[in-house]
Amino acid sequence: MRRMAALIVILFGVAATSAWAQDKGTVRFAYLRLGWSATEIIQQEKLLEKRGWKVEWSVIDPIPGLVNAFAAGHADVIDMSTVLAGRMFEQGQKVQIFGVTTGPTTYILVPADSSIRDVPDLKGKKLGAIPGSSAFQEMNAYTRQLYSLDLTKDVALVTGMTPPDLATLIGKGEIDAAVVWHPVVDSLRATRKFRVLTDQDTLWRQSTKRPGEPVMVLYLTSPGFARKHPEALRDINDAQREAVEIWHTRPDVAARAIVAVTRLPREVVDSAMRNTKKMLHGLTDDSVETILTQLRIARQHGTILQSDVWTAPDGARKVRDELFYSPR
Repeated sequence: MRRMAALIVILFGVAATSAWAQDKGTVRFAYLRLGWSATEIIQQEKLLEKRGWKVEWSVIDPIPGLVNAFAAGHADVIDMSTVLAGRMFEQGQKVQIFGVTTGPTTYILVPADSSIRDVPDLKGKKLGAIPGSSAFQEMNAYTRQLYSLDLTKDVALVTGMTPPDLATLIGKGEIDAAVVWHPVVDSLRATRKFRVLTDQDTLWRQSTKRPGEPVMVLYLTSPGFARKHPEALRDINDAQREAVEIWHTRPDVAARAIVAVTRLPREVVDSAMRNTKKMLHGLTDDSVETILTQLRIARQHGTILQSDVWTAPDGARKVRDELFYSPR
């Protein structure tokens, strides 16, 4: 009887191991430490490994480091902000969007006692930002369209390399306002020394009159990897769906994963999770249309996108065919 029980335990263990690691292959997955995309949950909870993949994880700072890692062929999949993905595409990088991760995340903060009461009041003030980020580029496109206020010319722009740089600058009173996003915005608001001037979701709705939320972060791969490993992309989107479910139904598990990657205090992460408007997964027709609208606005009113493909009559078809990949 004991031998039989031992045999059952051994067989169960073999079956469990086999189910865990089906050896589908290896994915080199790189993402931004403060990208706020729920990828932290995928990594820490081994959601791709449970689907049979060996994953080589890289957590990277700052944003140019992630772009360069992908361009150099050191990563198969990355998370990336929407406008920067468009910039990579128009510069000739072989990129394809196959999933979305995060809705609006970005805010303009000012000190609680600031005399700045509306967006136009930023003119001539010291504004801290990361000019190369989608967060800044999108906010600038909206303020140019809505208020004729160019955040690259009509303010005294103070550059940071990472969101914590901006937190330090505004915390020391060296700037009058800052363009920041979750979760750093929450660490600042938690001090009660700062208030929201405006946010990405508000400016998006005023600018587009569209329902729904803009896409802040998405997943990118190369056309070559998409052709060879469509199952990997399907599993990543499925893992993202599970990560979003964990975010909403098991917040303690989600917060632990995010703390482990971001190294932020637990109370800051909890606050940022509560304040995040929308976490996303998959790639729907609506999300494709939303991304195309964001890129068109960024070209028409922003400063980072240069190609006319975003606004040309036949541009949308070209972009749909080349930039998006649906691993259904």
